[in-house]
Amino acid sequence: MTNPIRTAIISDIHGNAIALKAVLNNIRTQNIDSVICLGDIATLGPSPKECLDLIKNLNCSCILGNHEEALFDPEHADDYNIKGEVLHNTINWCLKKLNSKDIDFLKTFQRTLTIPISKNVNMLCYHGSPKSSTDSILPTITNQEIDSVINFNSSIKIAVGGHTHYQMLRKYKDKIILNPGSVGCAFLNPFTSPPLPSYLPIAEYAIIEISEGDISIELKSIKFNFQEFKNLVIDSDIPLKNWWINEFNRIDNNKE
Repeated sequence: MTNPIRTAIISDIHGNAIALKAVLNNIRTQNIDSVICLGDIATLGPSPKECLDLIKNLNCSCILGNHEEALFDPEHADDYNIKGEVLHNTINWCLKKLNSKDIDFLKTFQRTLTIPISKNVNMLCYHGSPKSSTDSILPTITNQEIDSVINFNSSIKIAVGGHTHYQMLRKYKDKIILNPGSVGCAFLNPFTSPPLPSYLPIAEYAIIEISEGDISIELKSIKFNFQEFKNLVIDSDIPLKNWWINEFNRIDNNKE
């Protein structure tokens, strides 16, 4: 019997290095063979450079997210579904924290990637959909809509994307559609367009295991040092700071 192949899928880190480190520490305990990152690494949170350095050190396959595209073209951030003055300013704030080597690294990311993860199982990776980094594949998607945005071929058994910040496992014919959720900015409800929905203070990712042709998928939801993350945001000058603080206050009030 051959050993199972275990792949960790991470996505939508969004400048939250505290959550990313918690996820990477958890991954190290899971007998993982490889990691795939589905994009949106640096923006929105207080630690863009640290997040990017952590991903660089993984030497993993990376997919281009809509926030990476906005970093390349900040004057047209609206085209990448990043709308409003605060989010525009946050993109520019993030750019100032990165250097030219960081941008060059982001430019190596691929829009889609087909990965053979066993002899008979290929996996298609993307950010929003194979057609666009801004598409949202939601749990309510119909089979007809799946056909129009993913366009499966016979070799693809698993389709994996992020963007919505909402974990999803969906069966489609003999295929599987997976969203690992968000490492650094999980949402209570799926992201479709601004304003941003409610923040969920957990770190999410997924594990795909292939063993003798069998496919197992685990959606992971883990704790991270939320207080440390709050302190980083409060001590920062990130333009999105007020939104973060409002979400922190909402979370703290709901605990009472």
